[in-house]
Amino acid sequence: MRSKISYFNPTLFRKNLTRFWPLWGGASAIGALFPLYLTMALIEGGFRSAAGQGLEVTRLYYEALAHVVPIISLFYAALCALAVWGWLYNARSVGLYHSLPITRKGLFATSFLSGVAMMLIPYAVVGGLAVLISLAAGLFEPVGVLVTILGVLGDTFFYFAAATAVVFVTGNPFAFAALYFVFHFLGFLAEWLITFLMNLFYFGVDETYRGVVSFLSPTIHLVEHVHATGQYEQIPTAGGWIEDGNLLWVRLNNGWLIAVYALVGAVLLGCAWALYRRRRSESAGDVVAVGWMKPVFRYGVALSAAAGGGALLYCLFCQDFFQKGECANPVPMAVCMAVAGIVGYYIASMLLAKSLSVFRGSLKGAAGTAIAAVAVCCAVAADPFGVETWVPGSGDVTAVTATFHGAYGRGASATVEDPVAKQKILDAAILITEQADQLDRMRKADGDGYIHFTVTYRFQEGRPVYRYYRFPLSANEGITRMMAALASDPDIQELNIFDRVTPTEDNHITSARLTGGYLDGLYSPADQVTGNLNLTLEQAQAVEEAVRRDIQAGHFGKTLYLPTYEEYDSAAYTGELQLYYTLTRSDDPNRPEGYTYSDTVSIGLSTYCTETLQALEDLGVLDQGHKLLTQAERDAIAELTDLGTSGGYYGDEYYGYADTVYPMDAYVYPGEEVDASTLH
Repeated sequence: MRSKISYFNPTLFRKNLTRFWPLWGGASAIGALFPLYLTMALIEGGFRSAAGQGLEVTRLYYEALAHVVPIISLFYAALCALAVWGWLYNARSVGLYHSLPITRKGLFATSFLSGVAMMLIPYAVVGGLAVLISLAAGLFEPVGVLVTILGVLGDTFFYFAAATAVVFVTGNPFAFAALYFVFHFLGFLAEWLITFLMNLFYFGVDETYRGVVSFLSPTIHLVEHVHATGQYEQIPTAGGWIEDGNLLWVRLNNGWLIAVYALVGAVLLGCAWALYRRRRSESAGDVVAVGWMKPVFRYGVALSAAAGGGALLYCLFCQDFFQKGECANPVPMAVCMAVAGIVGYYIASMLLAKSLSVFRGSLKGAAGTAIAAVAVCCAVAADPFGVETWVPGSGDVTAVTATFHGAYGRGASATVEDPVAKQKILDAAILITEQADQLDRMRKADGDGYIHFTVTYRFQEGRPVYRYYRFPLSANEGITRMMAALASDPDIQELNIFDRVTPTEDNHITSARLTGGYLDGLYSPADQVTGNLNLTLEQAQAVEEAVRRDIQAGHFGKTLYLPTYEEYDSAAYTGELQLYYTLTRSDDPNRPEGYTYSDTVSIGLSTYCTETLQALEDLGVLDQGHKLLTQAERDAIAELTDLGTSGGYYGDEYYGYADTVYPMDAYVYPGEEVDASTLH
């Protein structure tokens, strides 16, 4: 009679669970704090008072599934895998386990199931307690519980299958920990290295992690894309406001990603079994237990060291000596990458050989690593895909945000959607990229300042693309004139100053009403004191019209790119003009009448703002006894009095008040009366 082959050994299963009970027991005890906290919150608010609000608990389940379970599973799966597969890392233990009357299939299946069980026990304890509490409080919602259970099962299977696959690739626990986290953050690390080199080589490119291949980093991808959404009942109050009532519905968006990763886990589990079938017992203790993966490990470590370590060496030892501008010099960078790559090659070789004697016969490998590192450096520096010179077409972007900062003043910022205005900004970006080499090579002269120009391209779909250009004022006279004209362009300055209080479909403002104003920095020569003035509605209206005329005449923004501090000092006023608005906003479909709030526009003035200054004189705000002081005048007076100075330096850039729209620091609230007074 043929003996029956069993692929599951109950004795080994129970042995694993009892042997490692502190692991899953401790995790269960920590997890039980959540239902305990839920119980205390319900008792404090009245245990049955929340009955019928089961969707709130479901939303809590979904939020935990989306943002907590992946992170916990990432670390807990590694611990469980080391617990059930740790014997593979010791030669004696391998011999002992393989001498048991259990086939390799039985060992594999039993160990895998016991590891999954250790992962699920804490979730079962926490979930079971939470369900009991929700039943007792009348908060049980079966659909949410079922979806959460399926999501936890999917995450558990994927993470433990991934940990199991890494176990059979490595031969010791330290290598397992390193490769396990590299596996889970491979996309993030690869994209970070690439964008880091791009930032070093490409003028104006200041890329950060954008998640282009985030699916290769499962935890990041799940946390970013899986989330809970819901809608609350809208309840109008007697005062005309809208309050949130009960939750009407809640759903888990992109929950299908968990199922996709569970399928990936099935593939990884198959790979793990294939590796285990061919795994040699002698591989216990090796960094990499699979022969054909050793070259992958060796050269992967070498090239990673070349990219990251080479850039570090360059920044530490070569940047100050060989770099003229913002971009790295390819020749010393290539040398640094080659050196770092060779060091990484020998470190990987020592780890694989478990010995320091790895230099004999390694010349070809080290030379190949150096050549590959130099090739990578040259390939990135050559910019074969035109990343540095790329500028989208006007029709490709829905909006363009431009921010201007000069050597003096705080700058201007505007998000434009008009095709003509967009094209002006795009033309400036094109001209800068065409002259990138010249602009980057120029060093700042004594007394010179920098032009800071930031462009953000916004698309209908996908993330925005960001570019930041910084070059000396004297780098290119034509580009400096172009930037000065663009910074004072009426389309730019109109949005820079009044965009927040202008009714548009995008900001959902349906009406804007000017209610008053304020002017500070008024200096009295007779008293040698500085005061302020509240503007009446009529005065504020006249000043607002004058400000708009100055904008259309191109008077705002003219101080941004003045060539010297003395010119800026003589043009920038220290006073500040504020205009108060009452706005009606309607972005809630359940409240079409909208709601009212107040906002303030704060504007810095300069001697170029002739229309605004004339309006203030016509209104009697400015006269022989009351005037605005330029920065130079205030500094001169400060030498003789204790009036003090305004503005200051940040690094090598001077910041004052002119052409500045500040964050709101003086709000007018609904129903608040604005003082109407004059100087007379």
